[in-house]
Amino acid sequence: MELYAIVQPLVLTIDAYRDTSGEDDPEELALLQLEDKDRASRIAGVLQELYDIDSNLADPRADEGLDEQVGTIEGLHELRAIAAAVHGKSPDDYYEMRVMAGFEFNHLINHDDEGGYYLPVDFMQPFFIKETDDEDAEYISVGSAAALLRELDALEPVLLAQFPVQMAALPPADEPLSTFDGPVPIWHSLRRFCRSAVDMDLPFRFG
Repeated sequence: MELYAIVQPLVLTIDAYRDTSGEDDPEELALLQLEDKDRASRIAGVLQELYDIDSNLADPRADEGLDEQVGTIEGLHELRAIAAAVHGKSPDDYYEMRVMAGFEFNHLINHDDEGGYYLPVDFMQPFFIKETDDEDAEYISVGSAAALLRELDALEPVLLAQFPVQMAALPPADEPLSTFDGPVPIWHSLRRFCRSAVDMDLPFRFG
């Protein structure tokens, strides 16, 4: 199953909502922005509370970065298993909190497969937060693009040892891929997205 990602603000400008949604009603556009601003404010509040990090996540912006396929869900799962095995663990050890907070590869492994955000700020441990105050609201996962980039860099020698042919065939670090099977392509793509997010000071999300 294909996995896509996009570098994009958590809150868009009204004009950007008009362009992306095709909606012209000012009230509807304001509602779209308000819903996203509430989510962004929640995330920013957790960053402040847990890590004393001030952010501009709730500020409306129109910028946009990469928007493309990053790999497959199966490739992501393979990459997570390889990362966990570096420390003699399994992804389930991470999911079931049998590793300590801040343990290496938490940002890669403890994250939704097809949703959630990676923020352009550096913090120790990914977290989950409810979409809204509604009791039945779903949780979204939030990781750090800066921390994820360090984890991906740490995996480079591991992948070079296990997949020398595929690693040698990768394009330059700033270029996209044309094929997406296995853990190596998603490793390459996620590094591009992390760099884009940090350079543009924007989150990226799956979906």
